[in-house]
Amino acid sequence: MSSPSPTSSGARLDATALLTAIPALLGFVPERSIIVVAVGPDRTIRATMRHDLVLDERGRPHESLIRVIENLGTIGRAYGVGEMIAIIADDRFEPSDARYRRVMAIIDRAFGDVGGLRFGFVANEFVCGTPWLIVWRPIGAVSGFVRVPTAGSGVLDDPHTCPTAVATAVRTGRRLLSSRSEMQQMLEPAPRCAGCGDHRAESDDERQPSDPADREAMLALIVDCAGPVAPRLDCATLENLERAITDLRVRDAALALAVTDLRDGAERLWRELTRRLRGRGRASAATLLAHLHYIGGEGAYAGVALDTALSAEPTWYFAQLLDSALRAGMRPQMLWEMIADSYRAASDLGVRIPEPTLREVG
Repeated sequence: MSSPSPTSSGARLDATALLTAIPALLGFVPERSIIVVAVGPDRTIRATMRHDLVLDERGRPHESLIRVIENLGTIGRAYGVGEMIAIIADDRFEPSDARYRRVMAIIDRAFGDVGGLRFGFVANEFVCGTPWLIVWRPIGAVSGFVRVPTAGSGVLDDPHTCPTAVATAVRTGRRLLSSRSEMQQMLEPAPRCAGCGDHRAESDDERQPSDPADREAMLALIVDCAGPVAPRLDCATLENLERAITDLRVRDAALALAVTDLRDGAERLWRELTRRLRGRGRASAATLLAHLHYIGGEGAYAGVALDTALSAEPTWYFAQLLDSALRAGMRPQMLWEMIADSYRAASDLGVRIPEPTLREVG
């Protein structure tokens, strides 16, 4: 839900430029969504937060949406914002419809402690050429972050080719996804492998304790599989990896891969394991993937991975912790406090993890 995404420039943005950049800030093109942008006193974006725009049959905000907005207000206070900007992307009514203004009024009240809502924009969709309209602008409101035209309206540019999308693609190697469902499709179950059947990880009662040599071998296997050359995961390797990532000491050490040069390989590995494993194995792999995205400031990807983990195993504790932190708007930097422990765990197991190279986000 929350994607911390600090900008590097304190210059004022044109409203069209800001709105066109929203999909790139999220990683996908939002539909029927409410997006709140938290701007710091230094004119940088502190967080971009999205949630489904849940309306009842009459187009009024659903109670669940009101609770979400109240929670967003709490997050805004925690981020020490200078101003809040909200955007509605919804195709059910005309942008000028009074129902959208009612939603903005609820948001304004939720952010009362940080000065309320500075501007509220509505567009039917994030597509090049789509008109946008300001539906909330307090009398005399002036933004230090965004410039708005006197007419209070404009037309979107292409979200796929805007400067933010291009910069994100260069920095992360990710293309802008057409919808959040594309993220979900990337984690859909795939066949485990020929001859393995629908194996499920051993239960806590069935699993035999791992000795130090076993754990060293398991972590070394993970590091090897996260290398620049992706190995073929046959049945035996898959079973060994499943055992490795469901061993908590090995799992904790493997978290450090998220901040190293092996990050891309680890992401590839966690994603493949998420798709090919079931139950606890799928939950652990998806949680490792969520941690990797979360610490890198990719909140939307982290949220989808956590949904996957908790669907596979609702009681998976680490997934519950990360999910609660993400929903509460906890910044990625809080995960860095765990990284030193991960390196120590790897050292205790006799495996060297490469030094951190990821820039701290949030």
